[in-house]
Amino acid sequence: MTAQPVSGADHRFIDTLVEAHQQALDALDAGNAMDAVVWLSAHVAACQHTVHRSAARMREATRALGALRAADVELEHMLRRAEQHHAGDVLAAQLSEDRIDVVLRRALERHANAERDLVAGLVERLDEGEVDELMASYDDALRHAPTRPHPHTPHRGLLGALAFRVDAMRDKVMDTMDGRHVPAPRTSRETPKPGRWGSYLLGEMER
Repeated sequence: MTAQPVSGADHRFIDTLVEAHQQALDALDAGNAMDAVVWLSAHVAACQHTVHRSAARMREATRALGALRAADVELEHMLRRAEQHHAGDVLAAQLSEDRIDVVLRRALERHANAERDLVAGLVERLDEGEVDELMASYDDALRHAPTRPHPHTPHRGLLGALAFRVDAMRDKVMDTMDGRHVPAPRTSRETPKPGRWGSYLLGEMER
């Protein structure tokens, strides 16, 4: 594989991942903990569905992937506690809101660092086309990811892929039933310019 001329730490994919974490931090700063839960739940699930799979095929990424998986577990459990507390779950009612906020922010920071280390190594080992494909896969997964934390469901292999889809569908139903505000965890995507045939078809449709 051909290394890219851009350092992994400076790659635009890193900026995308930083933005996902920043969205969650902004929500916490604004006192919207449930919005932060949505952003991070979707982001973590999307990365597990795409980035983890890519890293699992690289022996050189074994250590960094293990560190990120451990950070995932910690963050998902904290997201679940935050969700329970702010949703009024009696099992989490006794938890200190300030304590939850502090521990969640720490888990978020450790997760961001572990994720950055893994992805920086990946983009340095993959060629440009492979990185573009990985970014597109992450973007698509983020648009269809679960919106709630699922720390106890499978995240790997065929069971993980199935759980991703089932959890996403279930979350969508529950969000609708609960009337829950769900900020769209979406990444920005440039609108592709139509090619020669695309322009021709658009012109035909506009007649």
